[in-house]
Amino acid sequence: MKSPRDICMGILLRTSWMLRRNPARFLFSDGNFQRVTGGERDEVSFLKRRWLAEGGGTIWDVGASLGKYTCDIARANPNCKVLAFEPNLNSLYFLAHRAARLPNIEIVPCALTADGRDMTGSYEPNFTAAATGPLVPTFSLAEALAKFGKPAFIKMDVEGEEFRIFREHGDLLRGVHLLVEWHACFVKEPVPPLKHWRVHDVFPGHTYLEPLPEK
Repeated sequence: MKSPRDICMGILLRTSWMLRRNPARFLFSDGNFQRVTGGERDEVSFLKRRWLAEGGGTIWDVGASLGKYTCDIARANPNCKVLAFEPNLNSLYFLAHRAARLPNIEIVPCALTADGRDMTGSYEPNFTAAATGPLVPTFSLAEALAKFGKPAFIKMDVEGEEFRIFREHGDLLRGVHLLVEWHACFVKEPVPPLKHWRVHDVFPGHTYLEPLPEK
């Protein structure tokens, strides 16, 4: 039996997808979309922390979607560049609309993957539905680090690819603060060993990874 919270989140998601399919979607104000798609209060507060990138540097919002957290992160860290990775062709319209007023956001219209493989993209706003195409390129984690440098903080929401990234290439992110959403509903396997981080469960399904001191 679903909890009241799960029922409420399901209603909000279906309303969001309906609005994003509407031919008049650009007439909806950013504020209305924020109210429909806004996240958990504690999660928003966490992502607004200025210490996410003390002294500058870059922050990655990997799986930025509509940018509901991207803009909060960018406002809280005005001296940092925020890279918003998002491959969904529908979401990119709204992400660009929101990011246009914040000069420290750079949109990367690609997914972040373990190996940089091409993937089937989608214009369908329902991210739980099967992708409908066309093919889109991705950055492997190694390629993204080589191009953009190691970030101070990453918010990662990549629909199951996080398991492969940490299982195969976790060492590349050593020293980085991370907030990871683990999509155990998509990937039927345990969370990979996280030997370089102190692990904190901060929200249901979300884990904050605090870097351990270098030995």
